[in-house]
Amino acid sequence: MITSKLKTALDTAGCTLILYESDKLANLLTDQSHSHDIIGLIIQPNSVTLEIKANAIIEHYKLEHVEILKQVRLEDPAETNEAVLEALLLICKKFITQIILSGDFKKIITLELTKVIETRYDANVIGWSIPMDLFYLYNENCFE
Repeated sequence: MITSKLKTALDTAGCTLILYESDKLANLLTDQSHSHDIIGLIIQPNSVTLEIKANAIIEHYKLEHVEILKQVRLEDPAETNEAVLEALLLICKKFITQIILSGDFKKIITLELTKVIETRYDANVIGWSIPMDLFYLYNENCFE
């Protein structure tokens, strides 16, 4: 359920290729992108905490990682890459806004984005990694 919420937010924010993979497979799939794609990469969480409150269970995803990336050429100058990073930062802000507007998650506070540099993936992509601490607000009453 949370994956579809994140995919919808990435799509609405402007990502043209959305991938959901484990950290180990992400390198293979990003290499299949094309230079015009804005990639939204949801990296599978390795854990989920189930919090019991008021006879309901709340799913808590600690450090759900989403990356927003674009393929660049090795020969591009630093100024070109900086312009790409600025454009991708705007898409990150739109993505976060979509998550907030969905109303599906507990309040999201300060986020610290980190740059994804060209050496991380074989596809020569740059962008931003967004670690998020998400509480999914759909409560399942499992005590009935």
